[in-house]
Amino acid sequence: MKPLKLSVSGVRGIVGQAITPELIINFASAFGTMVLAGPVLVGRDSRNSSPMLTDGVISALLATGHEVIDLGLCPTPITQFLVKNKGARGAVSVTAGHNPAPWNALNFINSQGTYLNEFQGQELLDIYHLGRFKQLALKKTPKIIRELNPEEPYLEWLLGRLELPPIKRAKFRIVVDPTNGAASKLIDKLFDLLGVQLIAINNEGNGYFPHDPEPRPRNAIEVSSLVKITTADIGFLLNSDASRLSLVSEDGETLSEEYTLPLIARYYLKKQPGPVVTNLSTSMMIDQVAREQNLPVIRTRVGQSAIIQAMLEEKASLAGEGSGGLAFDYFQPAFDALVTMALYLEMMAVEGEKLSTLVKRLPRYHIVKDSLVCPAYRLHTLVAEVKKLYKGLEINQLDGLRLEKKDLWVHVRASTTEPLIRVIAESTSQHRAQMEVDRVMAYLRRLTA
Repeated sequence: MKPLKLSVSGVRGIVGQAITPELIINFASAFGTMVLAGPVLVGRDSRNSSPMLTDGVISALLATGHEVIDLGLCPTPITQFLVKNKGARGAVSVTAGHNPAPWNALNFINSQGTYLNEFQGQELLDIYHLGRFKQLALKKTPKIIRELNPEEPYLEWLLGRLELPPIKRAKFRIVVDPTNGAASKLIDKLFDLLGVQLIAINNEGNGYFPHDPEPRPRNAIEVSSLVKITTADIGFLLNSDASRLSLVSEDGETLSEEYTLPLIARYYLKKQPGPVVTNLSTSMMIDQVAREQNLPVIRTRVGQSAIIQAMLEEKASLAGEGSGGLAFDYFQPAFDALVTMALYLEMMAVEGEKLSTLVKRLPRYHIVKDSLVCPAYRLHTLVAEVKKLYKGLEINQLDGLRLEKKDLWVHVRASTTEPLIRVIAESTSQHRAQMEVDRVMAYLRRLTA
């Protein structure tokens, strides 16, 4: 199986199998054909394959007539911020985010600094499949501009939007694991400017991932140990492009990535009231937080593209997923773990509360997640088969199948980033959630046996 995942926002897969030089050049050529004349930004994460893919992207963009601003090693949210900051026509971020090291991806960003919307994504795929790329007889080859410190305007902007005095007075000590990804070393600059004592691990940006670059409790053991040993105030775990984040409390508890959204929501929504956008798989904790402030929660499909487009359409204050990706209207419409970390420090400083105390104020639900590897061509067919388990029940089919029973919801969907069927259930009873997931997984395994 050579999994290749195409979505409105880009293309991803295992390098050398699904991701080949020809594919990269053709997709980048399609993007260069689609966007208007003008500069295009290119940033990447630290994966060993990213420089190779970046060279292919830059070559294709030059061949379609675009000046290229090469950001080098750069977190995706900073790339997104710089699109409007530099008046670019768009950007390509070379990163597979939370996927393991053998994977990589091209993430396409429009002139507004957001992932492509549904219509732009379809246009890109149409151009790619037709293979009719812009071929210019160039009198002068477009130039490549190497940006040496792309983070500087971003950091200046970010600090200008935070409540700095209470953060600096708090004299926090924190542990951060950027997974040797795109935020490596940059976090040193950020937290020095915030007056925070940083204890960083896996902070080299060398492409070696000491664990899967997915911010989840199973990958946060090292952060937890250091938080306890150093009596740090909080621990943060990032993915490879700094778009997702999970937390470790001051007592060393490794919190599910589902907590990242609701924990900050209560504080942020008091400052910036407005609707909340999330996906169909995110914990009910966010509903409780929004209900306390009489604010609506709008649920949409999984994925940054769908979440951000709904955020813009609904004029939402806050948007995010249970994966740990969050976007804030006062900052930028992009999943941004750097903004999220800074806001967590602001919240703790302003409210004078420990993270463990804030966790206790949230309702306790139990969410269970599992997945089944499946050939891409069977994903949607098998998901549809699960309807037979729930005859007579109302099913939401916006993104796979989602249904609610008394004190329980279950969501079965095809992953947009990997050849997997994902099964998620949540309840006040861990046993009940686990039983529901096991039931669906057993049914899917029988179908694939």
